[in-house]
Amino acid sequence: MTVSVNANAIFAMRRVGEELQRLRSEAGLKQTAAGEVLGVSRFTVSKIERGQAFPTEEQLPKLLKLYEATPEEQAGIVATIEQGRSYGRAWYERPEVQAVFSGDSYRYLSLEDAAERILVHSGTYVPGLLQTREYVEAIVAFGQKHESTERRETFVEARLRRQEVLTRRNPLTVDALCLESALRAVVGGPEVMRAQLRHLVSCAEESNVTLRVIPFAVGAASIVGAAFTIIDFPGADNRSVVSRELVRGESLQDDPAEVRRVRRRFANLADHALDERATVRFIEEIEKELA
Repeated sequence: MTVSVNANAIFAMRRVGEELQRLRSEAGLKQTAAGEVLGVSRFTVSKIERGQAFPTEEQLPKLLKLYEATPEEQAGIVATIEQGRSYGRAWYERPEVQAVFSGDSYRYLSLEDAAERILVHSGTYVPGLLQTREYVEAIVAFGQKHESTERRETFVEARLRRQEVLTRRNPLTVDALCLESALRAVVGGPEVMRAQLRHLVSCAEESNVTLRVIPFAVGAASIVGAAFTIIDFPGADNRSVVSRELVRGESLQDDPAEVRRVRRRFANLADHALDERATVRFIEEIEKELA
């Protein structure tokens, strides 16, 4: 699979981080020792090793010297950094977007852009990638009513811009679950919700989107409102990431054991969901009830 330009930049950061981590481990050094040489905390070293940032032009030679990297290893790392920095800037790197999203919430934008597939349980909300503008605006009007108009508009535009991953040259594959309550909540009023339900039916017809609803009738599974996403990337060497929606924003983890645990959670919820065809019929019936 050919990944997008932005995805290549992200993977370059990851490759550099993993290579520097390998060199440090082989040198028998801890992150604190590397941080002392650079004049930074071990958290900055950790950030580089986790592929969240390239080392600066000043930091890189110090690390390579400390780790006693061979000329071949040095050349490989430098080439990867140069290649990664040569790619165009992503839409989410604009200052106005960075002003609204921070920490893991900001990092999530790049991970979703780089992903090959996501498994998402959106709980009591319509899955974000399948939301209409009016639905997003209604959520923002309630949840961010104390924020500035500019900030709210940036959030809405970012939510809609994210959806481009579904229609790009190599589209993201989405396997989405949501609760019946997400479909019955009349967000934005009947007209907005009818349009949202029709949009879901349209999305479900796309070959790269699987949408299933967990109905009230199945019992306990229908009240599991905690939202989470599993992000899978192309290439066997790129670890999957779990994202959870918290009050303060996204929380990301890539621990393999945690990813496996959340996959089991998703599979268990999926076992209680309607199949794709039944889901579409279910959505259509709810829409009729709003008419």
